[in-house]
Amino acid sequence: QEVQSMLGIGDAEAQVQFRKSFGPALSKELQIAVFEVTGDDYTPALVENLKKKIDAVIENYRLPADMVKEFAASNYNKAVEIINQKSPSGIPTPERMEALDKLRDLLQLEKEATYAPHMQCFGRSYRTGVLEALGGTGVIRPEFRQPLDDLRDRLGLPEDATKKIFLEAIEEKMIPMVEFLGTELERTMLTQQQLAQKKGKDFGEDMFKSGKGAAGRLGIGADGNIMTDCMNLVDFYTENDIAEEKEVGKKTVEKKVPAEEEGGEETTVTEEVPVYETTYPITALGTSCIEVEMAELLYRQFVVGGFTTQGPQGERYEAAKATFGGILGLTSEKMEEIGGSIGETVYENFISNAMTTKGQLDQQDMMFLANIQTKLGLSSEQGEKMMLDVQKKILVDEANAVMGGEPSAADVKAYREKCNSMGLELGEDLELSKSYLTRMFEIEVVPGLMNGEITVESAELLTEIQESLGLTPEECEELFEGILDKRASAVLTNIKGELLRGREENATDLIKKLVRFASFVDGELGLEIDEANAYAIFNLYEKFDFSEEEKESVEEKKKLLKVALGIS
Repeated sequence: QEVQSMLGIGDAEAQVQFRKSFGPALSKELQIAVFEVTGDDYTPALVENLKKKIDAVIENYRLPADMVKEFAASNYNKAVEIINQKSPSGIPTPERMEALDKLRDLLQLEKEATYAPHMQCFGRSYRTGVLEALGGTGVIRPEFRQPLDDLRDRLGLPEDATKKIFLEAIEEKMIPMVEFLGTELERTMLTQQQLAQKKGKDFGEDMFKSGKGAAGRLGIGADGNIMTDCMNLVDFYTENDIAEEKEVGKKTVEKKVPAEEEGGEETTVTEEVPVYETTYPITALGTSCIEVEMAELLYRQFVVGGFTTQGPQGERYEAAKATFGGILGLTSEKMEEIGGSIGETVYENFISNAMTTKGQLDQQDMMFLANIQTKLGLSSEQGEKMMLDVQKKILVDEANAVMGGEPSAADVKAYREKCNSMGLELGEDLELSKSYLTRMFEIEVVPGLMNGEITVESAELLTEIQESLGLTPEECEELFEGILDKRASAVLTNIKGELLRGREENATDLIKKLVRFASFVDGELGLEIDEANAYAIFNLYEKFDFSEEEKESVEEKKKLLKVALGIS
């Protein structure tokens, strides 16, 4: 510093001149050390003697530590390259690695500072070791894991970097497995032409779906072969111990503490315990070997397998569900969403099949749904709501099917009674429109009115239909009166036509029907008829044979007919 001050130069220029003056002497001793230690005649005594020479240079020239470290690092890098060149297999002998360790100590370098050159020279050898350990099965057996750790330490490689190498090798093995799953799933979903168009090449016909719909009592299909391939991927991931458990927080739990002495009481204490979350360092989506849509479809197919496969294998699929979703790269929220949609599909198909074959669910059906509910992790309230929603959807679809054609009174009656037996209101629960309910009322009432099934004496039938459809008494009365007016007018037209053609015998039943209509509204049918036709109809009615009827009843009917025809 005194010389620097006398010469009037700055710190930067002083450092440059210092390196020019004394750097060659240090570099020479370091190069000698590298040459000797990496040679074929290495001994521990050699290192000690070389160290003395290097220390002498540093002390004589009072070299700063940062300069020594810089020169030492560059020369160590050269030593690693020399050792690598002398190792045809890519893995140095223990003796050469011992020499490198001694050289590092000689140069006073931290082990972490030597990781970069070791990775550059020996990283490829470690990767080869990992691939060899994976072998044909793709799984590193337990007996090979410690040798890999030993190889890592022997090559002087950092743990995090070798973990990355391991994951890269795993990824290389995993990508074809995932791509194969995607292709197989496409083959079960797409026709030969669709897949050929997507892939841009032709495929054999025997590799494709038969064209049949989803099989099984749940109405959803699960191909057994693809399930096996999915489990192979899960086994590959778990047996290689790829997933990691990471602490994401703490939670407070209660713990029972036994009594300290006999006869004492146990106590309850609280303590904080870590909360762990499973993470997946390599995922199908992360490697971009499949798209999000395909990942979701694969998970959906796998979950379906848990429903459609019974026994131990089905339980195995259920247990691996979250792991498979994690390997694909799906979030827990997305997995839950897909599981819920599958549950709705299962409920809808199963309930639909049961209601089609048996009309309604029995105890065995309810037990099966309870089992599905447990598998889905649903509460009883959620399961009940899902079942009710599915039933409503099915019944609404059934209403559309019934009313979309030419329904008979029997069709409408069977439908409303089915809904009522399930405790569902057509208007309030199924939310069928008022026009739908009105049409149902008319379809069921008109035939009964025309054939005499519905009379004043059997008016309770109207009440039953009204209550069953969820109509108010006022709405029912208004609808019925409209039906009466319309049908009475049509009957009157037919009567006048028969009388005009001189076919009085054909008018007999029509007039009786008109009297029956009049009995519902005390004759007030609102008919429009001229006086001549009115008297002709009434006079014909008086000629009917009433010998088997009570006189009082006959007189009441004649009175009703007069009111209807507007005569006194």
